[in-house]
Formats: sequence, C-alpha cells, structure tokens
Amino acid sequence: MTNNEKPIATYSMHVEGKDIVITDIIYIMNDDDNDNIDIIACTENKGELHKIGCPNSITATGCDVVKSSIYNKKGEVISQFCSDSYIIGCFLLEEVLKHNPKLAKDLEELPYAFAIIRNFTGDITFTIKEEKVFDEKMPILNIRGKGNINFHSDYEPGYFDED
Repeated sequence: MTNNEKPIATYSMHVEGKDIVITDIIYIMNDDDNDNIDIIACTENKGELHKIGCPNSITATGCDVVKSSIYNKKGEVISQFCSDSYIIGCFLLEEVLKHNPKLAKDLEELPYAFAIIRNFTGDITFTIKEEKVFDEKMPILNIRGKGNINFHSDYEPGYFDED
C-alpha cells in the first residue's frame, strides 16, 4: 500500500492495559448468536456487538484476508490470524471469553486463527484502502497498533518512525 492512497474507511479504538484479540468475527460467535445478532450490522460498526457483550471493538469487512501476520517494530512476526468470512475484528479478550467461554479451547488449539496482544495500552486503527491485485482493485485491510506495543499487519520499514 502506498502512503498517497486515500482510505475507503478508517475505524479506531483505544485500549488501556487489556489483552486484545484480532480475528474473524465469526470465530467469536456462539450458537445462539445467529438468532440474536445482525452480522451485517456488526461489520459496519453500528453497535451490534454490544448485544453479545463486546461493545469495545472495531470491525472491517470486504477485505480479502485469508491469513495475515502481525509484525512488531523490528519486522518480526509476533502473532497471526486468519479469516473465513473476510470480516475482521479487534476485541477485548475478556469480553470475548465472557460471551463465549468455549473459545478458550480454540485459542489454545488454533493459535493461527487468533492474534493476541497481551496488556496493550494504545490505539488500534483499521484502515481499508483499494489496491490493485492481479489487475483487479480490491479492498485491503491494514491494522496498526500504536502504544506500549507497536504492531502492524503488513510490515513496512520505517512505518513506526516518528514523523
């Protein structure tokens, strides 16, 4: 992604000393959610996630993400996540586990599906930009965390340098 591209959409949230999880929104749902929640409204950050006890979250949709890595400032992979529905969210881990306690087992058994950043204080931003992929324009999601732990979904040298 080039810096001169204008974002299609930007969503952000602030976190104070909490564990966060970045994953596909369908991975945090339980069996009852299909009757209680409008997934499309969740993807548009319209507050639907408060119905399942996850009001402190951001989501983005329409992004062609199958598997992505989370990099630290040095460009080292610190975590990974994947998506089946192309609906990615950042959630407080405690809210997700309260909503779906069975998820604790998945976090252990499927670490590639959930990027977990422990004790994060700072801002998380989802930016969606159009990028040409195989001669077709597609929405691409970039995830950035800036705080006590800096991270980014697509490592770019100098990305965290001070302006």
